[in-house]
Amino acid sequence: MFIKIIDWFRNIFQKKSGVINLETFRNTETSIAVEAFALITTVELIAGLLAKCEFKTFQNGAEIKGLEWYNLNVRPNVNQNSTQFWQEVFCKLLYQKEVLIIPTNSQKIIADDFQKTERAVTETYFTNVSRGDFNFQETFRISDVYYLKYSNFETSAIIHNIFEMYTKLMESANGKYQKSGGEKGILEISALAQGNNDFEEKFSNLMNNYFKSYFSSTNAVLPLYDGYKYTPSTSDSAKKYSNEISDIKVLMDEALARSAQAFKIPPALIKGDVAGLKDAYDIMLTNCIDPLADMISEELTGKQFTAEQVCKGSRIVADTSCIKHIDIFDIAANIDKLISCGFASIDETRDKAGLPVINEKWSQEHYITKNYERIDNSEKH
Repeated sequence: MFIKIIDWFRNIFQKKSGVINLETFRNTETSIAVEAFALITTVELIAGLLAKCEFKTFQNGAEIKGLEWYNLNVRPNVNQNSTQFWQEVFCKLLYQKEVLIIPTNSQKIIADDFQKTERAVTETYFTNVSRGDFNFQETFRISDVYYLKYSNFETSAIIHNIFEMYTKLMESANGKYQKSGGEKGILEISALAQGNNDFEEKFSNLMNNYFKSYFSSTNAVLPLYDGYKYTPSTSDSAKKYSNEISDIKVLMDEALARSAQAFKIPPALIKGDVAGLKDAYDIMLTNCIDPLADMISEELTGKQFTAEQVCKGSRIVADTSCIKHIDIFDIAANIDKLISCGFASIDETRDKAGLPVINEKWSQEHYITKNYERIDNSEKH
């Protein structure tokens, strides 16, 4: 289903010519359009949020910023910055349920196409790997690349079945809307006009040309032959009722809600509701964003470091705390509490708040106020 949607967009927006293929657009089934709208809205929200993560690199437990940090957070390859790169990674992962990244020449290249040969007890390998017009000649073992697989059965089976139902409802609502907004009227033709030798020709020209142009124009004048009288209908059926429009809006909102739920996102975030926004973000981070961030963190860590190095504290972590906007005035009391109880240093709290660290000895130390003391010390007094 996801590949079908991607192919649909590729056919409509032809990359080489930059021209919209209108014929493909006109002939597209409503089901594809509804699925594409809801799924793309949801997936791009997830991918955009994950692209905001900072990938922190640790060596022997100490955070460092070297070439790998630069590669992950600034410029993964010569053609993409980190935001573009990670948005593409997660869009491919969620649409196609897998993504392959090839590390080569200090760059990370996302594969457009590849063939995978899975093995049970030996390494899976990849062949016919391509990116754009470039084809890799090598055979890549899974230990030499970054490979992510998204196993969410809801997005591949349940959503498809649900959207089939919504498609039928959407077509029905759209039909009601078109019918209520269509032009209707009565055409009277006198017996004298019908008796003319050129009646068939004039009637055909009137119906196929004059009326067609008249109905499709916002402002128009309709010329009529002698013996013809057209009276527009003044009934309420010629008006576009708001309830037909509401039917379509409700169906689209429901489609968005089902898509969001399949990706474990509160529907309020997709539909743009403001109420309960903070709680909705927390739920999304916990149920949707964090698992995906953990997946990429584990893949990067497992391929960059040996088991011994990981046990000593070397790792790569996608920091999802960068996703939520932080107002330092709103968290001032919490910052004071974190520092005063010795939980975090000044530099650590500044880093979490998105501010540059001071990087002085005193800013890296931990402090504790005299309000805190051991229980056994209080008993002595």
